[in-house]
Amino acid sequence: MNNYDPVIRRVKKIKKGGHHGGAWKIALADFALAMMAFFLVLWIINVSSPEELAAIEGYFNDPAGMSTAGFSNNPIDLGGSPAMSTERKLDMNLPDPGSTPDLTDEESMRTGNDGEELEKMNALLIEQFQSLDRVNSNDQNMRIEITPEGVRITLIDDPDKPMFERGSAQLVPDMENTLMSMAAVFSMIENPVVITGHTDASGFTGTGLFDNWDLSSLRANAAKKALVEGGLEPKRIAQVIGLADSVPYNRVDPASPENRRISVTLLTDEAYKRMLESSRRRFGGEQVELDPNMTPENVF
Repeated sequence: MNNYDPVIRRVKKIKKGGHHGGAWKIALADFALAMMAFFLVLWIINVSSPEELAAIEGYFNDPAGMSTAGFSNNPIDLGGSPAMSTERKLDMNLPDPGSTPDLTDEESMRTGNDGEELEKMNALLIEQFQSLDRVNSNDQNMRIEITPEGVRITLIDDPDKPMFERGSAQLVPDMENTLMSMAAVFSMIENPVVITGHTDASGFTGTGLFDNWDLSSLRANAAKKALVEGGLEPKRIAQVIGLADSVPYNRVDPASPENRRISVTLLTDEAYKRMLESSRRRFGGEQVELDPNMTPENVF
């Protein structure tokens, strides 16, 4: 017989919760992503120009509208997103936002001898254009601005009153008469003239290899021809170029009718010298130092 009593061991079983899994990791990752997006938005707002902020606001107000209009789905084009036009854009060496003073500030342009010259040209042009009925009939399409290069007269297209026949370089009679009347005013000033043609970002729908570069160049030449027929001396024309949609007047809306325009700039003496020096460095042969006392009167 066994002398030892049996030992009874009572074990209390405690039920523990199962494995919690990785749900908390997903929540943490979502929170970190939201914080990163938040600080990214703050950074974009801080470094963006007013035009870019307007584009961002328009994108969030109506994303579908921006997409159907042909824009990129990105509110800011960083160079890799598709643009509305397949043609290459020129940045024209624009500075970073906030890095330089606003060059459109007229007070910064109206200083020194050039500033006085610009003021006189601007006043004369406004006075003479106001006395011309043909020009006054297109005054809503005309803008006279002082720029670092000189006084620029911009003729902007109006869908209800176009300057050219659609898709061509044929001036409508009213605009041709306007340019010929403007030539009489330009004859009162001896400054060199630069004529540029511009289009919007809508792709040209014609056949063959004809595109916005060809169209803008032909329109600039059509404007030059009308000015010469109106009395502008051909030797005063310093440059005639077509820039397609590479330099939009309305940068927020590349397809805006404002971007279809003809610009006529009356250059200051200094701007004309800079243009000659730049052209000779880029396209000329042997480098020749220009006479510092050279004026348009000596050249022409």
